[in-house]
Amino acid sequence: MADVKAETFFTQSNSPFPGPTEDEKISADEFLLASTHLANFFGILGTVFTPVQSDIAGNVKKLRNFIEDNPGKVVYVNDIILLEANSTESIAIDALLWLKRALEFTMVFIDDIVCDSKNGTANEDLRPLCLQAYEKTLKKYHGWMVQQIFNLVSRACPWRRDLLLSLALGKTDMESIVLAQMEEVLVNLKKNVAIINRLYVTYNLNLDVKV
Repeated sequence: MADVKAETFFTQSNSPFPGPTEDEKISADEFLLASTHLANFFGILGTVFTPVQSDIAGNVKKLRNFIEDNPGKVVYVNDIILLEANSTESIAIDALLWLKRALEFTMVFIDDIVCDSKNGTANEDLRPLCLQAYEKTLKKYHGWMVQQIFNLVSRACPWRRDLLLSLALGKTDMESIVLAQMEEVLVNLKKNVAIINRLYVTYNLNLDVKV
């Protein structure tokens, strides 16, 4: 039986995405730690994806600063929205929104890799999956120029075998383990994203401004 706890990119983080509480609250600290680690996934995809990694890191930093500026007031991600929902400022709300969107793109991309593998339809060329994830998540928030840039960036997406080898930290014969860990990461990531989406709908905070 494969050792799903074997060391890979996914086991390097001491803080996986947190399981929500019964009343759908998400630990802010654990969520931001997990987001920071998942941003490194784009470093593995290649240097052309560095802007995405930097964007995630930048939004995490904004949220960290917001928490520091509101000592004792933010325990859960939900608190960030509650504190700013009725404020004239929306720095943290915007940062969380764009962080969530980047996580959605990553989530869909990883999910598609897992599903293709399970369905026996895995293709070495991951570019179609990368573009598919982009079209499902980020594309509608980007202007024409950014969309063209992403189309070019997606062409540098590594081959499936190379990505899985990198995620296995260079160890061979780890494909099934890496895929199992991908699937495990998706469980709470999907829950976190779904809850944040519901919060933005509840407070009518979804902004369709393009960049």
